[in-house]
Amino acid sequence: MPTNTPSPTHTARCIRCNRTLRGAKSVAAGIGPTCAKKVAAETADYSPEQAAKAVRLVAAGEVVKAPSKAFHGLHLVRGTYYATTTDCSCEGAQAHMACYHTLAVRLTVAA
Repeated sequence: MPTNTPSPTHTARCIRCNRTLRGAKSVAAGIGPTCAKKVAAETADYSPEQAAKAVRLVAAGEVVKAPSKAFHGLHLVRGTYYATTTDCSCEGAQAHMACYHTLAVRLTVAA
């Protein structure tokens, strides 16, 4: 005879700070209201495409703090680029353009 056991529920978590999301809007967006405000402030100087790429990098866990005695706040992005909140080793940043790697680091540091 089958029993009516409740299925395990999935707890939605913020992609930025990993806190539990409770509001329907937050659950749908995957980010809490406080983190959404911080992301909006951090991404104001970037194009929507750059912001989306940076958020995807952070959500995928592809931004990690790199051990460095020479550079404070150095992060490894996608295992390829070294970036801080202001500089990156990618071609775009070397050409004095804003790159989404630095934005991804900013979002990670601000979490």
